[in-house]
Amino acid sequence: MKFWFAGVMTPTPAHSSQTNQQSDDLPAETTTNTKRHTLPLVARIPTAKIFEDDWRSRTSPKHPCPVILIHGTGETKACWAGLGTELRELGYAVFAPDFGNRSTDAVAESAAQVGAYIDAVLTVTGARKAILVGHSQGGILARYWMHFLGGSSKVHQLICLSVPNHGTQPGGFLPDIALTPHVQRRIHQLITAWFGPSGFEMLSDSPLIDALNATGDTIPGIHYSCITTRSDAIITPVESCFLDGRHSNNIYVQDTAQHMLVMHEDMPYNKHVRALVVAEIENCPPLDPEIPEAEVPVPFSLRAKRALRVLRG
Repeated sequence: MKFWFAGVMTPTPAHSSQTNQQSDDLPAETTTNTKRHTLPLVARIPTAKIFEDDWRSRTSPKHPCPVILIHGTGETKACWAGLGTELRELGYAVFAPDFGNRSTDAVAESAAQVGAYIDAVLTVTGARKAILVGHSQGGILARYWMHFLGGSSKVHQLICLSVPNHGTQPGGFLPDIALTPHVQRRIHQLITAWFGPSGFEMLSDSPLIDALNATGDTIPGIHYSCITTRSDAIITPVESCFLDGRHSNNIYVQDTAQHMLVMHEDMPYNKHVRALVVAEIENCPPLDPEIPEAEVPVPFSLRAKRALRVLRG
């Protein structure tokens, strides 16, 4: 028996022996904790693809902002292999971090790691601002860093792929009649076991979601795009992905592909979604030119003293 939740197919305890055997295939950063059974289940599932950073990448006058791709819960940077390669072929400098035990740590911890990574990318590339693309919890981490960790001045554009910007309902995939107190307790136990501390922070009534939107969904000067799918069974209601604000472009996948079935976990991989992301990046207003700080006027008396010193040699 298997469950689909938060974009990941997770093994039940009956498959624990298989999971243990697979732990040797995990990235080195998670192997130790996995063998000790201290990681949530979604952080123990091996990945099939690889996407590596190239720290020689530099921005250009045509593409002055590096693109940083932030994965969701239980994922790794490998989920960006398709989109990252396509953006690189268009001339963008593209980077993607792994962090937070596959994004199962508390949001504050993962967001701090992501923020440090973004700072490193900006330093290496010499860029002033970045374009961020986040899937699911990845978008929450980007917004947390922007709102609470001083990152807003370093972001030109944020693209959210099925991000629970206004939270999701626990057991949103179940009808209300099935949400008995016993079922709700079981759901909370499963959230803890599968997703770790970050699982509860994605819920619509969590203090973190309330704080993120307390002063408005968006930050002036940043361009937002929110792309979601009507067939998302994880983020419920699906409209909770959308952000209110003059500079937020809210899109359903089905707006341009009416009958396309795209699940929550498909968003980073789906070819049509990738094309939407590329279009949002390509059509974003250009980065404003850097305005030099105005010089502080020097009082006439001080200028006169300096002139006298020059004349006297």
